[in-house]
Amino acid sequence: MQEFRFLPKYGPLFHSDKTYFLISGGRASGKSTNAAAYFITLLMGDTFFRGVIARYTQKSIKSSIYRDILDLIQDWGLTNFIKIDGDEIINKINGNMILTHAMKLQDGTQTAKGKGLAKVTHLLIDEAMELNSEEEFIKLNDSFRTKGVDRKVLILFNPGTKRHWIHKRFYIDGKPNPKWLVDHEFIHTTYHDNEHNLDPKKVQEWERMKDLDIEYYNHHILGLWQSGVLGRIFNTWNVGEPDPAGEYDVTYALDFGFANDPAALVELKRHNNKLYIKELIYETGLTNEDLADRMKHLGIKKTDTIIADSAEPKSIESIKRLGFNIKPAYKGPDSIQAGINTIKQYEVYMHPESSNLHQECDLYSWKEGTDKPIDQHNHLMDAIRYGLSKGKGGNYVFKSNKGKSIFDSDGDLKDPTKDYGYTPRRRMY
Repeated sequence: MQEFRFLPKYGPLFHSDKTYFLISGGRASGKSTNAAAYFITLLMGDTFFRGVIARYTQKSIKSSIYRDILDLIQDWGLTNFIKIDGDEIINKINGNMILTHAMKLQDGTQTAKGKGLAKVTHLLIDEAMELNSEEEFIKLNDSFRTKGVDRKVLILFNPGTKRHWIHKRFYIDGKPNPKWLVDHEFIHTTYHDNEHNLDPKKVQEWERMKDLDIEYYNHHILGLWQSGVLGRIFNTWNVGEPDPAGEYDVTYALDFGFANDPAALVELKRHNNKLYIKELIYETGLTNEDLADRMKHLGIKKTDTIIADSAEPKSIESIKRLGFNIKPAYKGPDSIQAGINTIKQYEVYMHPESSNLHQECDLYSWKEGTDKPIDQHNHLMDAIRYGLSKGKGGNYVFKSNKGKSIFDSDGDLKDPTKDYGYTPRRRMY
């Protein structure tokens, strides 16, 4: 059996009577290994233990701390005492067990919150930054309340932007919020705490990053909260409203959603190279009939153009039969990247009351080391791309404020002699 020493900062896991443990850290900080070792210690102990490892998606569970637990069981020579049955790790002697729970299945549907998981003593939320909202955390946490059980909840994460709900709920400017200290422990470790387990050359490499890229060092290596998002896609947008007396080309754009993802509807107003965006709908649980009803109450006329996600032809047809002029977006090759490039051609203004739009703009970012965006915080972002797309027939989707297209079916100006106050351009992606 390999010798294992818990890092001193994890002492509160064993002696604190608090319920919640926010465990954060940077690169090679040891948080996952120590949390895994803690669960195994309880699994093999004499006291009743039923621990749940929760992660946002089903697909990611097996590559999470669950993998660390399996590795430690083997390293510690405990294989003969353990039974692995599907997603359950069971102590064959006393029945203590570790289970897994995904909030979201691979097909995108929501799982039953804690269904069938009785008498849970410990809940470990791995990669908690994946949870998109405080409400999702509250639902998950509440689903594991068991009468007569002294619960402990471990929340593991690598700190991100201060705009994330975890920071807003538990921290103030990167420091633990004192109001939670009565029943919350805050544990933060870095590679300095775990240095005896690390390759000295790698440590030297990270130390050099202090001089080469201090922002990278602070966020990725030390795991400090950052004011913005690394790799943010749209970082030049402004807050503002169009001139009420001005004339604008107008269209509406819709990204469908239902159970987990919200339906997102935006109004797009364009003049010259300026684009004004207003969030109109951002809500889960809306049927197509609900959407049609909301759009009616928002004053969207049946002659107004709505561009929607072409991956939902059934929903588009359903809303069309309810009397709206809704059309599928055109998605050409590499449409996401091309659509982002199209948006970047504009000077963009967000309506001051569009709070979800502001948040998505702040958080929508590239996957590290790629030119692909992270598939999160993108419901309104996707809708905007759809609204700027060009239909297969060649018609420009923007309409004048009178509801008539300034282009003909070939994509040419109907009246090339007219002064539009700007130079109309056909756009495609």
